[in-house]
Amino acid sequence: MKRILILTVLMLLAAVPAQAYTPNVGDRANDISGRDVVNGGVAQLSDHMGKWVFLDFWAGWCGPCIGELPNMLTETRRVAREYGNFQVFGVSLDADSTTNLLHKYIKQHKIDYPVTYDGGGWDTVQSKEWDIHSIPATFLINPQGVIVATNLRGEKLGPALDFFLGNDGDYMPIGLSSSATDNGDGSVGLSIDLFSPDHKALRYEVDYYHVKYEYAEDDPNHERRPVSSEYIELDEENSEISESASFGEFGDRSFSHTIPAVEGTAMMGYTVRVMLPGTEDMFDGEGLWVSDSGRIRFNADK
Repeated sequence: MKRILILTVLMLLAAVPAQAYTPNVGDRANDISGRDVVNGGVAQLSDHMGKWVFLDFWAGWCGPCIGELPNMLTETRRVAREYGNFQVFGVSLDADSTTNLLHKYIKQHKIDYPVTYDGGGWDTVQSKEWDIHSIPATFLINPQGVIVATNLRGEKLGPALDFFLGNDGDYMPIGLSSSATDNGDGSVGLSIDLFSPDHKALRYEVDYYHVKYEYAEDDPNHERRPVSSEYIELDEENSEISESASFGEFGDRSFSHTIPAVEGTAMMGYTVRVMLPGTEDMFDGEGLWVSDSGRIRFNADK
């Protein structure tokens, strides 16, 4: 995991096309460049260095994206007025067949910020470079080019933006990354890397689930799609793992956990959440969390 240094010098985004990577909280944001369907010409994320940037991957065909759009626009326009130094940057995952929906919602909601579009749908260059597998996917990037939060939406979007922009210059981003390894016996080894810039304790939780697929009787080799799936979670009410991570002389630590096997499952998915220090009293004591997630497929043919 990259250790985050004290940000006293402005870090520049590379002005070249980004290479594929999986963006996590605490990582430097790779540049994005593409045709801007709102303002014409070419839009580049790096053109907005020095500002807070709310990066939104969305599409006109995506129901949850369109459902969230009014709230996102209301909150981002509000913080732009109240704080300044703030920019929204959109990336469309529309295909040529849904371009009409993209333009419909841009016009309907009077969107005036850059939105890149290349017609590739899920194969959109920018989404592949940022390893996007589901939308809406959002990233809040600080003026130094570091990702400080992901997947902000709904009722937590406004308070989260207030927290980060209200602490501009004082808030130092934590670091979070994770990876999972198939142990070969159905169990999974989970590795979590955390960075606490001021060495304060961090609370983290892990939720995980297994998926069991059923295939048609005439499909013994599982060559077609499953006919049904079952999600299995050991504790649906609480996180399966909950820990407090303390830090000593160094601000980074690694943690390992073993996720037990569940017989007959084909996949395991997990989410690691970390509560941001200073947000313990927000949302009626629930706090503000950042997250990272991943999954393991146990059998390639499933």
